[in-house]
Amino acid sequence: MELTVKDRLYIPALLPKEGNFKQFNLKKEIARKIEISDSERGEIHLRENAETKRIEWDVEKETPLSIEFSADEGEYLKQVCEKISDESLPDDMWATVEKIFDGLTV
Repeated sequence: MELTVKDRLYIPALLPKEGNFKQFNLKKEIARKIEISDSERGEIHLRENAETKRIEWDVEKETPLSIEFSADEGEYLKQVCEKISDESLPDDMWATVEKIFDGLTV
């Protein structure tokens, strides 16, 4: 699965804030896999706009991250996607949810 910077910023926000120990470890491993390194931050000029308080980066310099989730991580992410399906989220977050869910059910 290929994830954009936006996807990688949204995924932690989609994950539940609480869970059991196994879920905690799955979240930690997922976060490690999708982390945006300091060097990548510098390359794409990832920053917070002081006026708008929004995260910005140079999309032209962005390279999608090709990532594979383990079976347990994939199952956890699918459960998360299904669980939030009735929530209200911005459309671009739904695009990330759809990408994750579709990428895991193929």
